[in-house]
Parts: sequence; C-alpha cells; structure tokens
Amino acid sequence: MPRDIATVCLDATAADDVTTALAAALAPFEHDAQPVDDRWQGEWDWWHVYGGDGEYGLAVRPGHENDPRLIRSPTWLDGTPRPAQPADRCDGGPRGLLDLDTERTAVGVAAAREWDAWTAFAARFPPAHSLRTIAGRSPSATNPPYQAFMAQPVMQALAAWRQSDPDAPTWTKQQDPLQHFAGSREQYAHRAAMRVQTTNVLLTVDGRWIDCFDYTPTPQQPVAANAYFDFADRYLRELPEDAVIVRVRFHS
Repeated sequence: MPRDIATVCLDATAADDVTTALAAALAPFEHDAQPVDDRWQGEWDWWHVYGGDGEYGLAVRPGHENDPRLIRSPTWLDGTPRPAQPADRCDGGPRGLLDLDTERTAVGVAAAREWDAWTAFAARFPPAHSLRTIAGRSPSATNPPYQAFMAQPVMQALAAWRQSDPDAPTWTKQQDPLQHFAGSREQYAHRAAMRVQTTNVLLTVDGRWIDCFDYTPTPQQPVAANAYFDFADRYLRELPEDAVIVRVRFHS
C-alpha cells in the first residue's frame, strides 16, 4: 500500500502537548480502530511527523525561525536521527508562525507568465482543440484523435520547437497545452498556487479526513481533484493564527 502526506490541523489547545493532540486526532483513522456508525474508516497503519527537511516542509514566517512552538521532529519513525532541517522550514507549528503566502504567490506569478507565453505563441496559429475535445468527437479510423490533434498547426510548431531547441521553456513540454492552459490567466495561476501548501490528504480541526482522490464538493457532484485542492488551500489560509498545522507521513 502507498505512503502519502497528510496535513493535520489541530485547535489552539494542541500547542500545550502536540504529540498527544496529534495522536488523538489520528487515532480514529487507524486501520484497526473501531468503525464509526458501522462504517470502516481506517486510513493508516503507521505515521510519523515529517516534512521539514523535504519538499513538504512548511515555510517559517521570517523572524520566527527559533520559536520553540515550531514542530521539528528530530527522528524518523524507527528512532534514527533525521538530517538537520533548514531554519526556515519546519514540520509544523501554529498557523501564525508559518509563511503560507510567499511561495504560493511566487508560484502563481510564474504560472501566469507561462500562461502568457503559451497564449502569445498559440495566437500565431489558427484556433485549435485539445486532445480531449477531439477524442470526444465521432471516432475516425482514418484519422485517430491523437493524429488529428498533432496535425494542428500550433501543435506541429510546438513539437518542432521542442525538438530543435534544448533550451525551450518548460511549458513547451506540455503534451496537451490546449487542455493544460484552458481557462483564464487568473484561473490557471490559481490552479498552480493552490497546490503549493496542500497535500493529498487534509485532516481538519473538526476531525474530517479528506482525501483528494475521493473529495466531492457536494454529494451530487463528481469527484474533483481541483475542487479538493481549492478547498484545502482556502481552509489552511483561513485557519486562526493559533491553530496548529502539522505535516504527517503515513502508510495506508
């Protein structure tokens, strides 16, 4: 079974004893826990605090690097020492000590520039359709969807650029830029930014285990990964400053 990262949110009282509060919050989701309302809800068989020394680490608000309330677990699950973590990263801490904005903003700005670059490039060619759109039409044995997709002038030009220029911008590597860059500039930038601080799983203060792979905004709507990341991003940013956020690695 896979390993994944959960972002666990705890109320302000957790700051007094994060270890105990974290264990209590996660306990209902242990594989061997008692079902709730006859519904099995096991999600993990082991977990440990994790993140500050990797890409999932939380940024520390400048000036608070030495605050003792920051969470930096010194060991791995088996008790062996973890590498020293950068002073500006941590496994968690009170929301007010974490910088959830700087990286998010930078990613959004970079994404907006990518959207601008693609849009300027695509404007030089006749309007084109994404592979998904073409595949949704009546299938043709003589002109398969991918062949028709790549036959479009914009895709031919993009493929030629990728093949001839080893320094071509990263955005040119998108296999279907028409789908990837769909929507407005603001929507594209937001889609990139909302994934910076979020992980695939969110455990809310009120004890809801929310997984991006089965998140539904309402019972009537289908599973929607983008909707999950939008929700999780807003949830973290709107937490009270004394709420505690902790990254946890778990095995399911």
